[in-house]
Amino acid sequence: MNFSLDQLLAFQAAAESGSFSAAARRLGKAQSVVSTAIAHLEIDLGLSLFDRGGRYPRLTAEGERLLRDAQRILDDCRHLQALAGDLVGGTEARLTLAVDDESHLPWLDGLLADFAQQFPRVELELLFPLMDDLVHMLLEGRAQVGIGYEQIEPQRDITRHVLGRVSAPMVVAPAHPLARTSPVRREDLAHARQIALTARGQGTEGQPFQVSSQVWWVEGDPAVLELVRRGHGWAMVPDFLARGPLARGEIVEIHCEEPLALRCHSLELLWHRGRALGRAGQWMKAALLARGAALLAA
Repeated sequence: MNFSLDQLLAFQAAAESGSFSAAARRLGKAQSVVSTAIAHLEIDLGLSLFDRGGRYPRLTAEGERLLRDAQRILDDCRHLQALAGDLVGGTEARLTLAVDDESHLPWLDGLLADFAQQFPRVELELLFPLMDDLVHMLLEGRAQVGIGYEQIEPQRDITRHVLGRVSAPMVVAPAHPLARTSPVRREDLAHARQIALTARGQGTEGQPFQVSSQVWWVEGDPAVLELVRRGHGWAMVPDFLARGPLARGEIVEIHCEEPLALRCHSLELLWHRGRALGRAGQWMKAALLARGAALLAA
């Protein structure tokens, strides 16, 4: 079996246009070239693709079945050709965006839809590392662009640009004892269980988010929120994630007599200053810089 793409193109054109002459006009070839290509394809496949007994050739049952696969093969070839053109033009084959926690997906949705339209052939990988794990991915080249919260000890090789500010109200379940105290004292927080974020690549010792002496370390803000909702402790949860449960009365906000500095965080766009971004990465960076603050404020 040694059929060619030209034969598949002639087969597709004849099936879609209804005649060999129309297929020839569509392909810009002589009718004899198209007829010969289809005849050779039938020989290579060992079956008849068209019934030529009438005025116009009609697909046989075998031809109808094989047409779908021929179209798929031709589509794959066009995709390969377009992808090669993208790579020659500086568009990377794959882009990895690392985002601190999957809870950011709702406000990223519109931007991801735009990315799909701009770069339909680029594989997009979305990873959700937490805290320092995100920076390590950028340093190691595992991700090209990152979205994370302000780093306490910034890395020199990582470029950072503030996208906006995210408030993190302190919340508890309505039945939690702290919900009946307003305002709460820092001492009250210190003696009540805190649900706090942790990352896989670091220990819990000395984490700046710790206020209480009783802590459950949890991976991911959605999991933190769920444990708070079930009454297991108090936590500081990003406003965009807490807004809905607060409105529904599933959790309540509490206030401390002594303001906590960690109740508001800068959300940053990060990339490695020593690694050039391809066209898709540059587009992603520019789109986030242009729209990040507006999306968070929505």
